[in-house]
Amino acid sequence: MFRSDKSVNWMIVRIALVGMAFAIAAVVLSARAYRLQILDSEVLKKRAEKQRTMNIDLESRRGFIFDRSGEQMAASLEVDSVYARPRKLSNKIERLEIADNLSKILDMDTRNILKKLDESKPFVWIKRRVSPLTAEKVRKSNFPGIYTDPEYQRFYPLKNLAAHVIGFAGIDSKGLEGLELFYDRFLKTAPIPITAQKDNLGRPVMFTALDWAPKRNDVHITLDRNIQFIVERELENAVNREHAKSGIVIALDADSGEVLALAVRPTYNLNVFQHAATGSRRDRAVADAFEPGSTFKVFLAAAALELGKAKRSDAFFVNNGLYRYNGSEIHDVTPHKELTFDQVLINSSNIGAVKISEKLTRAEYYNMLKEFGFGSLTNIDLPGERPGLLSPTNHWSILTKANMAFGQGISVTPIQLAIGFAAAINGGNLYKPRLLKRITNALGETVLENPPLLVRRAISEETSAALVDILRKTVAQGTGKAAAIPGVEIIGKTGTAQKADSKGGYSKEKYLMSFLGAIESIKPRIVVLVLIDEPAAGNDRTGGKVAAPVFRKIAEGILALSGSVPRESGELVAYKRPIGKEVPACFYNSDLKPGGKPGEWIMPDLKGSDIRQVVDICGKIKCDLSVAGAGTVRKQDPKPGETVREGAPIKVSCSGVVY
Repeated sequence: MFRSDKSVNWMIVRIALVGMAFAIAAVVLSARAYRLQILDSEVLKKRAEKQRTMNIDLESRRGFIFDRSGEQMAASLEVDSVYARPRKLSNKIERLEIADNLSKILDMDTRNILKKLDESKPFVWIKRRVSPLTAEKVRKSNFPGIYTDPEYQRFYPLKNLAAHVIGFAGIDSKGLEGLELFYDRFLKTAPIPITAQKDNLGRPVMFTALDWAPKRNDVHITLDRNIQFIVERELENAVNREHAKSGIVIALDADSGEVLALAVRPTYNLNVFQHAATGSRRDRAVADAFEPGSTFKVFLAAAALELGKAKRSDAFFVNNGLYRYNGSEIHDVTPHKELTFDQVLINSSNIGAVKISEKLTRAEYYNMLKEFGFGSLTNIDLPGERPGLLSPTNHWSILTKANMAFGQGISVTPIQLAIGFAAAINGGNLYKPRLLKRITNALGETVLENPPLLVRRAISEETSAALVDILRKTVAQGTGKAAAIPGVEIIGKTGTAQKADSKGGYSKEKYLMSFLGAIESIKPRIVVLVLIDEPAAGNDRTGGKVAAPVFRKIAEGILALSGSVPRESGELVAYKRPIGKEVPACFYNSDLKPGGKPGEWIMPDLKGSDIRQVVDICGKIKCDLSVAGAGTVRKQDPKPGETVREGAPIKVSCSGVVY
């Protein structure tokens, strides 16, 4: 037997083992690489993308609100907001130091800021809608985890003009009142998605907009800014002069239902709506119901004439001013023995109205009032409307029909009364009152039209013509004389309504004075309702003495706008833009220069510019704008060349051509 003396070469074995190890490692690495590069590539790619990018939703500009001539009533200005990413601030000492410094810049309590920075959320707002100067200070401070982001702030250039119609939007661009709420679905825009690339500290450095397509809608309304200005001015003067609790004026196109002006007192500044009392923000023109008083005799007369229950030549014994009816006493302010049908309205006889109502059955009177829309919503495009109260006939007492004849025992809203009167004098057509004319997109293309909507025919043209003739005499000869304008065809009816007493019955001290009339001399015919609530007590306080003069002042202003009468001293006059005349270019943008310090600007020359241009410049310097008059700028304060700080008040006075 032979033995091999040949020894094992361990060097080769070790090399072989090492080679096998490398081979196995190569196989494992190849498999891992295959998994990472092929099998898990999409998952890892998305994870990496998520780590180096951040998605931000930027608030987009809310739609504008324009009056019928294109003047801005509500706009959105770009401002900065301050936010934090608390997870980037793990050091408590650092958070406290940042909170302390930010409190001085933002004028906030340090504890409130520190509380936000201590949250575990990836994003928190510190302060929304700060001034450009404040935002610049935050950016220059370069606090870690503290950033600014552009947002939009709602701006109302005309402050309290048409406040109860326009309403307001909140801090998140959500409509809260008025048209801002009613048409929020059109005005509110979807946020703009932005992708940002982050640096090694997590700060956004490059931005890519995923969708910049303009999706804003603008709302164009029926209000006429110039008529609204006149209405607001005269209502304010009347409420102050009469020491009244409140007041309402509505002006609308009798032949289409378009609301041209709507004013309520007390009112408030839309730019600081948070500071206004709740009662001041209430739109009493659609949300408050009241007993209308003698203005309601118009609808009694319409019912009697339409149903053939009375003729204008009929005479009524009116009991020399005192009529005992079913256990109650009905009085006339001025006693008469006998009055014709026309004279009952001309002299506003309560007794005569009751005698006319006796010719109507309950069902006949009720159905005619329903035809005029009483007891139902008008469906005006404003939130909070109430239907008033017209009780079914089976709930009427033996006095209800008689009381309703002169405007007691029924409650109506101001908008119901105005649109019902329009139907009574326009040929009998009841229109839906409306504020929206059309909606356009950001490119100016019309996406929605809102033409006049005829609800129904309430009375015949013959009955309407008879009412117009009677109401013309009421102004020329009767209780509405204070509303008359020489050479101008004015029709109307006065109202002096006792207000219900909380203890029962009617107050002998609290009255609602009204005048419901129309300017027949112009096209379109304009209906104007004036309501003065609880004027100061005194002798001879009636709708004819308190409300009718307010109507006359408003009518004179409207006629001046149309060029129908010579203007009075200080009266507002506007002219239509001549054919072919172009709106002046906005000349001052290139001349807008910053001042010597952050947040300061050199005031440009605004003379000759229109209101839209003024709003544009005020948006750039974030000022508080006040506008007097209409047309183009004639005076301004501060003067051109003066240095103004952001947020400073700017006043402009306009006159002349309205474009």
